[in-house]
Amino acid sequence: MELSEVIPFLEENHLAVVTTVSVAGKPQATVVSAGLYDGKMSFVSRAHTMKVKNVRRGGRCSVTLIRPNDTRYVTIEGPAVAHGWDDTPPAELLSLLRGAYGAAGRKSDDAGFDARMREEQRTVVLITPERVYGSI
Repeated sequence: MELSEVIPFLEENHLAVVTTVSVAGKPQATVVSAGLYDGKMSFVSRAHTMKVKNVRRGGRCSVTLIRPNDTRYVTIEGPAVAHGWDDTPPAELLSLLRGAYGAAGRKSDDAGFDARMREEQRTVVLITPERVYGSI
């Protein structure tokens, strides 16, 4: 499968399972909202979560987006980078956060968004699609 073939699916479905690899080498899976942003899969999480720590350490991630009504899915695997408050300029990070939220079908235009993202230490994870597969 090519990424271009699944873009309509990715634009309509945002329920996802993110899988990273723990320090012990075991899979760690978590449900998130995800979306395609600027050619990469993206999701937002708090900086202290295991998925973000695993991405920072291991540099890889897979995201499986699911269509709930019929359980069709697309999985995207590849190198992943976490962008957080400690390593990304605030204006750049806020732009990434808005883009990732929008790509995942969520709103980011309320007046308190910037302050809430800082307070919650929200981090954006971007996955470069290396392998795309699924059943759609």
